[in-house]
Amino acid sequence: MSSGVGVLPLYTLGRLPYGQALALQHALRARLQHSDSTELGFLLTLEHDPVVTLGKRGRSEHLLAPALLSAHGVDLFKVDRGGEATFHGPGQLVIYPILHLGRLRLGVVDVIRDLAAAVCDTLATFGVAASYDTDHPGVWTEDGRKVASVGMRVSGGVSTHGVAINLNLDLLGFSLIVPCGMPDAPITRLVDLVSDDIAPQATPELFLARLLTRLPGVFGVPVAPQPEGAMTLPQRADWVESLPLSE
Repeated sequence: MSSGVGVLPLYTLGRLPYGQALALQHALRARLQHSDSTELGFLLTLEHDPVVTLGKRGRSEHLLAPALLSAHGVDLFKVDRGGEATFHGPGQLVIYPILHLGRLRLGVVDVIRDLAAAVCDTLATFGVAASYDTDHPGVWTEDGRKVASVGMRVSGGVSTHGVAINLNLDLLGFSLIVPCGMPDAPITRLVDLVSDDIAPQATPELFLARLLTRLPGVFGVPVAPQPEGAMTLPQRADWVESLPLSE
């Protein structure tokens, strides 16, 4: 694993169970909090197996159909980010900036705002106009549909969680919850916002390739993609366990 000194190493991790990715975030946060090195942080990009996460304001009432979620193999986690309920699944690009904010001389508000702006700029390369809404945190299209969720947590000066961009995922999971605590919030994905000839490009791999050029401007330091397999992932015994889905 790269030391991350002077740059932010970026790890493309493929598809991971949420409990494994959450354990990895916790381990990297602890490393930054307790290390005497000058590591700046780590950028993780990945997709998740189907999962619903409840933020600090999330409640069981935000799960509209627990039995259906369970039948579709959706896991449930209570997490320490802000916000309410959201859904993650394959075809959604998730970016977790695990950052030592003091060493980067950044505030979490700066990171959220600038990362959301970079997502908006990348959406524009597909011909989609969108903006970040501070009152209803997320990236919204001009006609009021949410295409990306944003939520972060800072503990001991280190950030966790991040942004999730809906690209070509199955939106069924969103219909079984109250997304972001907003019953009428329309959720969309990039593949439904572009023409048929552009739709095949609405994938996590191709979106990330376009977003990468904008990330150094977000964090103020170079971003260095790492080789596949460079990140050591938590073993099964160390994963965070999911919660039961019940009626």
